[in-house]
Amino acid sequence: MYNESFDKLNYSDIFKKYPWIFENNMKVIISPDVDGILSGLFMSNYFNWLIVGYYDGKQLALKKEINFNDCIFLDMEIFRKNVKSCGHHLVLYNKNKIPKNWDNFSNCINPNMLRNYDANQNFKYKYPFAMIHFLLSVISYKKNISISDSAISPLLYVDGTFKNLLNYPENCISWLEFLNAKNASSPINSIYCIFARRRISNIIHDLERIFENFKIIGGNKRKSDKIDISLIKTSTKEFPSEYIQQINKLITFLSENTRWEFDKEKWTFKELEIIKFEKQINQKLNNKIYNNIIDQQPLSLAITATKRIEYTIIKS
Repeated sequence: MYNESFDKLNYSDIFKKYPWIFENNMKVIISPDVDGILSGLFMSNYFNWLIVGYYDGKQLALKKEINFNDCIFLDMEIFRKNVKSCGHHLVLYNKNKIPKNWDNFSNCINPNMLRNYDANQNFKYKYPFAMIHFLLSVISYKKNISISDSAISPLLYVDGTFKNLLNYPENCISWLEFLNAKNASSPINSIYCIFARRRISNIIHDLERIFENFKIIGGNKRKSDKIDISLIKTSTKEFPSEYIQQINKLITFLSENTRWEFDKEKWTFKELEIIKFEKQINQKLNNKIYNNIIDQQPLSLAITATKRIEYTIIKS
């Protein structure tokens, strides 16, 4: 996927191995946070993808009569070789001890895996940006992506990207080099330049505006920048009407800032079946524990600290 000697991502290899990420009219399941929503907006705008479900690691809200095996998961890694997914979390513990069933991730696009990074040796060097930034980089290989000035703030807000740029600048620079963002001939260079020209004072002011708008959208309640799956009514299989209005305001706000079209017909908020899973957390992670977890065939997993792993098991 990249030349290890130069540590650069080869975008043409991604196109060859994962052509589905560039296909039109795909059904997608997103994470229910700003990163997932932005990723859904982006792929819906450029490839007419349909958002048919939301997955938070504990439960999956999926449009009636849709099989999740036929969908693409965005902003999470699915440990099933027959399921397509794209995420940005650390999922490998030790690259010197690859599990036998590691090919379960053969249909998963992940920057840490592409760079051969693991938690045991590379945790502090893990990918520091959000899913949407990686999608921007990959899709720019085939599409002429337009980024407006108003899109900069939400793109810096998502997943605390602005904090990572300030707190871990060397790692961020390393990843920008890996993504080939600084190369003038790179398709994502024009996107990088838009961010690089932005003054810090303007960024801070715009971020304040983002926070204030999220508070207004959510009526000063928590989780105003998320889609709360737990609010789906089991009797009607849909979000409450007033909450759908809040979701629409949130997505509309992000759409207006990014100028990626929000077509409500492409987003599912009704006729949602709920599939519940068993989410577990282990905070004593080592080779043996990791392999035991992998042997359980988790649906998804993420290593969130050097000794902490979160994973989801399908209940029998």
